[in-house]
Parts: sequence; C-alpha cells; structure tokens
Amino acid sequence: MDTLNSQLLNFFTGNLKPGLIGLVGTKDIIGMAIRKAQEAVTGDGKASLWSHCFIFGELRLDLRGPGGTKTKSPYIFESDLQVNFFQPQLRNGAQENWIGKWCGDEVENAAVIDFGLLDDEKSTVLAAALQLVDEQVLYPIQELLGTWWAIIMKKQWLPNPLDDPHAMYCSAFVRYCYKEAGRNFLDNTISVSNTTPEDIARAGINTGAIKIYQP
Repeated sequence: MDTLNSQLLNFFTGNLKPGLIGLVGTKDIIGMAIRKAQEAVTGDGKASLWSHCFIFGELRLDLRGPGGTKTKSPYIFESDLQVNFFQPQLRNGAQENWIGKWCGDEVENAAVIDFGLLDDEKSTVLAAALQLVDEQVLYPIQELLGTWWAIIMKKQWLPNPLDDPHAMYCSAFVRYCYKEAGRNFLDNTISVSNTTPEDIARAGINTGAIKIYQP
C-alpha cells in the first residue's frame, strides 16, 4: 500500500479510542479471497465487506511528523501475515503497527466498533493483546481453511479442526482479547477459533456499535 489515503487516516484518528475494534476490507487477491469465503455468513449470499480486523492501541510517539519530527500517532494490535517478495522479510502473527498500514489504496471498506468498554475492560483488552505480541503468537493460514470448512458445514460452534494453540488469525485474536476482559460479544454458536471479520461486523451492527467509513 504505497498511497496513503489521508481521508481514511483521519477517519481512524478521529474515532480513536484505545480498545476499539477496527475493520477493513481490501481488494487485493488475499483480501478478496477472505471476503468471498464468508459468503455463507453475510445473510445475502454476497461476499463480505470485511477481510481483516484489529484493536486500537494508544497514541504512540514516533517520527512521522513534518520533516521526520516527533508526533503522536495511533497504533494497533493485530495478527497478520506480511510477506515482502522484494526483501527477505516475513512478519507472521501478533504484532503492533502504525494505523497507516490500513490506510492505503487497497482498502475499499473500513469501520470502527465501539462496544463501550469500561476502563478496566479496556486495559485488560490491551494487556491481552500485548501479551500475545510478546508471546509471538503466529498467524495460522491452515486455520482459515478450518473456518471455511466450518462455515460451509454450518458448524462454526465447533472448535476449529485445524486449531493451533499458539496461533490466531485476526478475528480470533480480537475476540480472544475481548473475551479475556469478560466482553464476549458473540455467543457460543460461534467458537473463538472460527470467528470471522463478518461475525464481528454483525455484532457491531446488531448492537448499533459500528461506525462505517463514508468517503
């Protein structure tokens, strides 16, 4: 994502609260594949708007100000897989990143969800996210296949058959952190290891907690 969408960056920054959930839907090959795989849970049989989710952290000091000066920017916690084919670089799993990572031209849908965390719940969500980063929890590609199978078979309530105890994809990461704070926003018809970005978006819609980006 080489081009920064300043309007989208302003949307995320303007709605920043630590502990909030962010959603994006990208139009790259991987993003579209994830969105299409959720067709059976969207309600209308169409591809989901969403391919990835994350948790907003605190404002952090960095050097992104004019001329490389110090400024405060929003940072996020997420589980993601980043492969750079032009450099020997692989980032796999739980990580902390600048929000600008999800403000590029590949993002065509975005939203934030505010479930109204109490202060203690917020701190627990952030503590759980940081703990997963520290433990270097991985991003499990095989679990995506397990969730896709569970969706097709209409058995999302079952544990993911390919579950790895030391790995979580993005939406399982988000739900796990909220569950640790006692805020499990989905019921037991969907297991943590089979939670999709669409499931999280629907929880936000059903509670009136979602705010969708309008370009």
